[in-house]
Amino acid sequence: MIIFILLVLALIGSIFLAKTCDYDWDVIGILLGALCALFILISIIVIIVSHMLVPKTIRENTIKYESLCKRLEIINSDYEDVSKSDVIADIAEWNSFVYNTKYWTYNPWTNWYNPKEVADNLEYISME
Repeated sequence: MIIFILLVLALIGSIFLAKTCDYDWDVIGILLGALCALFILISIIVIIVSHMLVPKTIRENTIKYESLCKRLEIINSDYEDVSKSDVIADIAEWNSFVYNTKYWTYNPWTNWYNPKEVADNLEYISME
């Protein structure tokens, strides 16, 4: 959406520039039409690719989540094979990733580019 707003501002600016100068309207129309077509094409490609990869992304996130939960169980038990600070840092990184994904998915300006299935499938890991 932000790109769309910038595109509209560029359109308004070029129209203002064309009115103040002696530009040929046909050339400006062709350039703006090409710019709009390029923007729409890139947006459609990004939206399609992001929604095509939903099952893969969900599976990768599930594997990482389960691994971190298992490591958390290990450090909470008497058997300490992994450094606690490393696990805490990894879990904090995971929780930050989950927050960012959910934030951008439910943001009205960027939600077209982020599938809700991926964000809904992510869970925070609580450190007790």
